[in-house]
Amino acid sequence: MKERMPFVIYVFALCAFALGFTEFVTIGLVSRISADLHIGVSHVGTAVTAYALGAVIGAPGLTALATQWPRKRLLLVAMGLFTVGNGIVGVSESLMPMLIARFASGLGHGVFLAVASSVAIQLAGRHRAGAAVSVVFGGLTVALALGVPLATYIGSLLSWQSIFMAVTASGAIGFIGLAMLMPADQNDPSLNAKAMDGLKAMFNPLLLAGAGITVLAYAGSFALYTYISPILLQVTHVDDRTSSLFMLVYGVMAAIGNVWGGRLTDKQGADRAVMTVLIGLAIVLFAMWFSVSSSMFMALFIGLLGALTYAAVPPMQARVIVLSHIHAPEAPAVAAGLNIAGFNGGIALGSLLGGVALDVIGLTSPTWVGGGVVIIGILWMLLQVNSN
Repeated sequence: MKERMPFVIYVFALCAFALGFTEFVTIGLVSRISADLHIGVSHVGTAVTAYALGAVIGAPGLTALATQWPRKRLLLVAMGLFTVGNGIVGVSESLMPMLIARFASGLGHGVFLAVASSVAIQLAGRHRAGAAVSVVFGGLTVALALGVPLATYIGSLLSWQSIFMAVTASGAIGFIGLAMLMPADQNDPSLNAKAMDGLKAMFNPLLLAGAGITVLAYAGSFALYTYISPILLQVTHVDDRTSSLFMLVYGVMAAIGNVWGGRLTDKQGADRAVMTVLIGLAIVLFAMWFSVSSSMFMALFIGLLGALTYAAVPPMQARVIVLSHIHAPEAPAVAAGLNIAGFNGGIALGSLLGGVALDVIGLTSPTWVGGGVVIIGILWMLLQVNSN
């Protein structure tokens, strides 16, 4: 009989949905916020940057500093910070308090995902590490699939403030669920942690190498995906409506890919699952280079890109956490945080590389530039596997 996943892991997924929704929702509300606060669109865009910056700093940094905190307390503080931050955004009447609140929410985002993914593996057991991580991150991928289009639609009916207050309510529900359902486990690794364990784990070369695979995979994927809209409009020659439909296909396939990645991890092991995803990403990116003028093939490959990009999450997260059990057993959440910072760092690096390639070489260049970066990731992965 199939073993049940502990229910609190689904509470983690609900919280992750709120985290992902508020991360992506601003993209769909930029114009509304800009008009309401009488500021430029580019200034509103800094609210997206502030949140991402908070997540990058919070995931490894704050998690490392709080290594000795019980996991339940740390999750509650992270979710509380996220919830209060969104509430402040919802009542902001100018840019500066919004930016500060978005940064604080991002800190909570980073800490929560780092700790929740490591706790989920502890509760579910290592034999179901992939499935546990895919449930937690399933909330994020559903937010990716639905967040921007749903926010854009609801934002046309309601005020943007009401949407952030709805996120605040979701965060509060998640906070209550954590407080009531998460066990205060006596096997909590923080009980045996020393003050410097978290900081040592942050700079452990094996954990950094593992997170480096994530950076390269996401840099390759987002070198293209960041600029997919102008490529579709100017090279594939589809209209705005079709381009939006392709983005929806990407999001739906991302949710499916996340589940598949979890199952693949538990069936084949994290190393083989990561390698499978990396090879798939490289093939899809180079295939897009040759078929960029065909709307039919682009629809197919954009769906596959979404599936593979988010199929990477469970094996990459599980792999780094399993490495931490060997090399930094008192700080698995810090290892998870390094990998989450790797996701965000890879997105930033990919956007930069794709932008430079696009300006210097041309609109189709992010396809093969992204594919080349993923190939470097494959070689880096082979070196790590062969050295173990």
